[in-house]
Amino acid sequence: MENPEPILDAEFPMHDDLAHACKHVATLGVHRYRPDRQFVPHPDEPTGTVTFIRLREKTYAVTAAHVVEELNKYAVKHGIPEGSFFCPKAPGVQISGPFLVPPATYPFPSPDLALRPINPELPAYLDKVAFEIRPEDEPEWPLTHGLAVGFPTLEKHDIDHQNHGTQVSMRCVHAVARGLTSRGDSDQMQFHSSLASLPDVKSLSGVSGGAIFWSSEDRYGLVGFVKEALDVIPKEGEESFYSEPKVHFLGTRADYQTLLRWADYVDANWQKERDIINQTIRLEEESKRPTIPPPEGHNVITEYGVQERVLPGDLLWRHEESKWAVASTSEVGSWLVGYHGVARQCS
Repeated sequence: MENPEPILDAEFPMHDDLAHACKHVATLGVHRYRPDRQFVPHPDEPTGTVTFIRLREKTYAVTAAHVVEELNKYAVKHGIPEGSFFCPKAPGVQISGPFLVPPATYPFPSPDLALRPINPELPAYLDKVAFEIRPEDEPEWPLTHGLAVGFPTLEKHDIDHQNHGTQVSMRCVHAVARGLTSRGDSDQMQFHSSLASLPDVKSLSGVSGGAIFWSSEDRYGLVGFVKEALDVIPKEGEESFYSEPKVHFLGTRADYQTLLRWADYVDANWQKERDIINQTIRLEEESKRPTIPPPEGHNVITEYGVQERVLPGDLLWRHEESKWAVASTSEVGSWLVGYHGVARQCS
């Protein structure tokens, strides 16, 4: 569930279309089943932002490379394969990895950016729109200002919905700041502006991977992606060189030709890297399947619908202990699909 976008610093000219720039981005988290809330992430779980773009009739999902690294670490920590990503924006959709980091181009290092091709219908499924990248939408340098859009991690909170159970509210933020980058041939950008008053959004962490737009009153375009967004005010007890509220974010520069080069690399390598992940998942799943039959009087359930649930008295396979055990009270009612083996008493 997404909330209306607060705007941090709106003193600069902005094209009317960018009032709805959040339609090009979404929250990105780990695709993980949670017995108490299905695939809805907890508010304190790590998340980042993913941007949807359209380039040469193809559609891509783009985020920051360090977002992918952080989410992969969180996934592995919870026994989930790397490359398991999820957009929780209702109705929710899985975005399987990998997100590929383009190679370095002299004299610049590999960017803090990763992307993957996606089904062109995926953004619309989330009520989103891929931003069309066009060569004629390049800005004039130096940039006077930039607009970053994304979903701060600390702005997530639970909502109990009467018909749909627990949902997580996610707030998209528009952050506008003065451009500090004077040249368009750099691989990095920086934006900074002081704020006259303290906004209700205190942290922009989680906006990484979001789009950065340049704009005048009559033209605009995508100029890059957020690689780091600093807190609006310092955390309590944290040493900092500033004390007043400010908007400060850094970005990875992405002009049309650079995006073409990155897209060519991803198109040529994505399926090969996906096949490696698929093979790893298959081997992992096989290692977790039951290795002994259930007790007499029980049959292993091998065919079931995605909506079928664990019943009282069902036996669940504990692969860590290599044994069958009666489903606990907390497990009864959860989806069968969440377990590697379920046995039910013969009728």
